[in-house]
Amino acid sequence: MSEHTGSQSSSHGGDRGRRRSRRRGGGGREGRETRPRSREKDKDNSASGPSGSGPIKAPIILAKPHTEKNRDSSTSGSGSSDSKPIVLIKPREDTSSASSSQSTTSGTAAAQVAPSDGFHGDQSGRGQPTQQPTYQIQRNVSSVAAFSESSQTRLAPPPEMTQPVKLVDDSLNWCDSGIEMLLDQTDFLVVGVVGMEGVGKSTILSLLAGNHPEQSNRSFVFKPQTEETLETAGHQTVGVDLFVTSERIILIDTQPILSASVLDQLIHNDRKLPPEVGLAENWAEVLSLQLAAFLMTVCHVVVVVQDWFTDINLYRFLQTAEMLKPPTPAPSHDAPSSNVSLDTEGDYFPAVVFVQNRATREDFQPSRVQAMKTTVDRLLQHASMRYKNSVSMSLNGLMPAQQKSPSRDVSLFLFPDFPHKPAKQNGKMDGVASVLSLVPDYQGHPSPQALTDSFRNQIFSVPRTPLTHHSLTEKNWFHYAARTWEGVRKSNLMAEYSRLLT
Repeated sequence: MSEHTGSQSSSHGGDRGRRRSRRRGGGGREGRETRPRSREKDKDNSASGPSGSGPIKAPIILAKPHTEKNRDSSTSGSGSSDSKPIVLIKPREDTSSASSSQSTTSGTAAAQVAPSDGFHGDQSGRGQPTQQPTYQIQRNVSSVAAFSESSQTRLAPPPEMTQPVKLVDDSLNWCDSGIEMLLDQTDFLVVGVVGMEGVGKSTILSLLAGNHPEQSNRSFVFKPQTEETLETAGHQTVGVDLFVTSERIILIDTQPILSASVLDQLIHNDRKLPPEVGLAENWAEVLSLQLAAFLMTVCHVVVVVQDWFTDINLYRFLQTAEMLKPPTPAPSHDAPSSNVSLDTEGDYFPAVVFVQNRATREDFQPSRVQAMKTTVDRLLQHASMRYKNSVSMSLNGLMPAQQKSPSRDVSLFLFPDFPHKPAKQNGKMDGVASVLSLVPDYQGHPSPQALTDSFRNQIFSVPRTPLTHHSLTEKNWFHYAARTWEGVRKSNLMAEYSRLLT
């Protein structure tokens, strides 16, 4: 019994000595071993047998799947109870991605293993955790943030426009700057304006864009003619301008048709004329026809503005432009039949609205308005344009309702000459202006603001007939308009018509 206790005490003393030498760093290789290495040694001993008599082998792969670790821990029941689990620093991904990343990085798995107590390993670099998984997590977070930011940017509406952009420049070249203001959605309306020089086309479009009649001309979206332009008998708008409102209304302003100032520029600038056009006068007329045919192809509504009633040449010009208008593209084989709502002949024609600008007090009389409608109806009775039932002066209580049939109601709207604010001289109004300021607002017609609101609401409520056999988005419309403009410029019908003019 004493011998047995002596052997036990000696064994305990030997264990204490080995522990002290292990703490002080002595005792050969076993003293230099660290805690993670001791854990792996315990695992190897437990796997080799309960006696632990096998040789100690250095671990080859430290990173194991969780299933194998659980299996090893269940089979090594005699292992040390104070060993801490091995923690793998990995990104928070699904199981499939984590297992694939572990299988691809099995050769360098020792660099991704770190104990929970923050151990950094020995000088050989074994057991040192790397920051690659942390960097991978940051990279994933940044990519997700970038994706969400790009999606929000793509879905966000473009900035609201404050001034128009060029659609066709003074050299008759197409400009691509307007596509940045368009969206990939189909709920939009295209309104174009055509008219002779100085009739107020830009003013009418500015009212549609949201300006008020009481505002100064400088605040209008489409700048009207300035005093210098009027004195030099020039035109303000050059080429074609584009403006998109917040209600997704696309407004198109064009240079005047049959304009003497455009002809004057062609003569003085010595611009090279096409070979099929002999004279500059013919080229000015052909250019006007190209602009009108372009609007009749790409617009839902074409507003024809005139400041006196009426010019027969204007209606002949509209019928000629309708004849030279390029045909609507034929539908493809995969086009749905529900989108086809064009005329029976398959050609598209816009809704035409006539605006009588600078109308006098007598023009607002019901009998005079009815006479204007009858004249327009007789002049365009053989035209294919939809010039009826778009707008009316009888709506919103502007004028008494006529006894005419609704199917015979021509789209005609009247605007008075908007009064300008009295000018002050030396800080005081002159005598006439001060007397006119005391006169009531009613002058034989509704107020300019009431007329503007009614006209805007009726134009925006015009049925939006599809321009083609397919449903177009705003950006698709832009590309369609670009192809239409190139087709109009290179049209054989236009070339043949210009030859007949000579």
